[in-house]
Order: sequence, then structure tokens, then C-alpha cells
Amino acid sequence: MAAIKVGGWAADPNALTGFLDEPNLCRIGTIEKNGDAHVVPAWFHWDGERFSIGTDATDHKVANIRRTGRAALEIDGDLRRKRGILVRGSAWIVDGDDGRAEYIRISQAQIRRYLPDRPPIEMANKMAEKGTPIVIIVDPERILSWGR
Repeated sequence: MAAIKVGGWAADPNALTGFLDEPNLCRIGTIEKNGDAHVVPAWFHWDGERFSIGTDATDHKVANIRRTGRAALEIDGDLRRKRGILVRGSAWIVDGDDGRAEYIRISQAQIRRYLPDRPPIEMANKMAEKGTPIVIIVDPERILSWGR
């Protein structure tokens, strides 16, 4: 993996990890065939190197990533703090049995962060029963941060 170019307060790995542990949504941006932007909200998982986003195989963003191999993420905190990051990088899909297993694994971590009163294992398994769960991986090439 190439070194990630990081600017602003996010260059401090502890600050970045602390921010990404907060229950903020991301917005994932992909590019349509006609060149238009496609931006939708999503839960995310950060492992310290890459972002993972669980979704359904039929989602439009999946087709865009399969075609372009690129995605951007925007994650911001409370509006009053005006703090956030913009991530740009390569993206790919983990599907099939591996995708389902990874979907369940990251969903457990996300449930702990977004829905701390819910049982993570049971919720993750229930979520994986709907549709065809897969995982989008975004390998950041650049992370830009603003605010404090």
C-alpha cells in the first residue's frame, strides 16, 4: 500500500482515529456513466488503513465502483464544530462468501458505534439476511481535513 497523503489535523493518527471512532455518517461519492456525481450516506468502518462500507450488491454505487475503481468519502462531525475529512482513493468490491463474511464482521463494529444498545452479532446477522451483502473497500490515497 502506498503512503497516504494526509493534510491538516488528520495528519495526527490519534486525532484521526478518535474522530473516526465517533458515530458520524459518511457520504460515499462515485461517478455515473454520464459523468455525474452519485453521493449517498452510509455507515463506515476504518481499520487504520482502509475504509469499508457494507451495502447490497444491487446498489448503484457498486456498479459505479466496478466500472471506475474509484470513490470518495466525506465524513464530518457536529455542525457546530465544523470538522471533517475528505478521502479520495481506489475502491473495489468484496463479494460472494467473503463479502458476506466481511459484511457481518464490519457490521458488528458499526452497530457497536452507531447503535450501542443493540446486540451486535444478532443485528449484523439479521442485516446480512437482506439482499446480497457485499463490502466496498476504499483505499485512501489522500485524506484532507478541515476544522479542529
